[in-house]
Amino acid sequence: MISTQEAPLGAAPSIFDLDIGTDPDDTCVAAMLAARPSRFRPALLVTSDETREKGRARFLAGLLRASRVELPVAAGLPSVRNRASCLVEEAGLAPDDVRFSVDAVGEIVRVLEASPRVDYVGLGPLSNLDAALLARPELAARVRLFQMGPALAGAYRREAAQYNARLDPGAFARVLARVEKPRLLFSHSSWGSGLGVYPDDPLACALRGASPAGALFVRHLEAWVETGKPCSIMHDPLTVLSAALPGLCDSADVSLVVRDDGWVGLTEEAHAALARELPARGKVIAGLLSERHAQMEGVRIEARMSLDTDGAAARRAIGEALLGEEGAAVGVAWGDWNRGRGER
Repeated sequence: MISTQEAPLGAAPSIFDLDIGTDPDDTCVAAMLAARPSRFRPALLVTSDETREKGRARFLAGLLRASRVELPVAAGLPSVRNRASCLVEEAGLAPDDVRFSVDAVGEIVRVLEASPRVDYVGLGPLSNLDAALLARPELAARVRLFQMGPALAGAYRREAAQYNARLDPGAFARVLARVEKPRLLFSHSSWGSGLGVYPDDPLACALRGASPAGALFVRHLEAWVETGKPCSIMHDPLTVLSAALPGLCDSADVSLVVRDDGWVGLTEEAHAALARELPARGKVIAGLLSERHAQMEGVRIEARMSLDTDGAAARRAIGEALLGEEGAAVGVAWGDWNRGRGER
């Protein structure tokens, strides 16, 4: 079940699908892309869970303009929640005078038509890609999907299915079943890895004056904390960087069952195989694997599933992606600061 090496993210054109504008972890990804676009080869940035006034796309386009980086941006589909606004709009961070496409699905099809393989980085619900593949199912063979989420039933700290999966569970299940071996950064790999960013920690303090994108991230983070959240956990940057730097997260090729409500479970065979590999692998989900397998009904898929995360390496990688070489030391200081708060 040990994963084989493959070309990292950045070896092919990529599409980044972000629900940017609420939790700042997507804004961190946008700042990484603005800092080093050539590293990730973004051909298109699209928004998901979009608001009525396209506030997510306006914020993303404004961040890129402030960074003097030209990348195509498209406003994607709204969610079933049909949001009137998002946090960055309410905080006055989404400018009105920016340009972007309003047809993310058409832009996704255009990029897929132009390349034999495209890396699709899903950091929100999969509504946009689902709509594109429903219209052009033959293009699914060109997609290599890196997705933030879902959560493994029995190994997640919350009672509801992981956000990206539950926001549009039908789209999530259809896309995972349609593309070849999706690469999934499960929630158990990013929770508890010491990746929380606070407005007064070393990473935020370094970003505040480092670049326009970094400063905008901190302003977004401050607005997020004002809503009552203690910090922003860097789920999305870890998804991106684990795809670009495979050593950050251990992973395994497994068979999964995707339920129609967004929850995902291991098949009996995958459960047994992972349990045999403990304690060397999968220690984050050791409790689940020590229990009897729980049968789940749903769509069976073959996927690459994240297991444990090298938190120290992840913090250094996030620091470097945002700040260059000096970012590694900032990442170490950020880890020390988090340990002082009792985070792993």
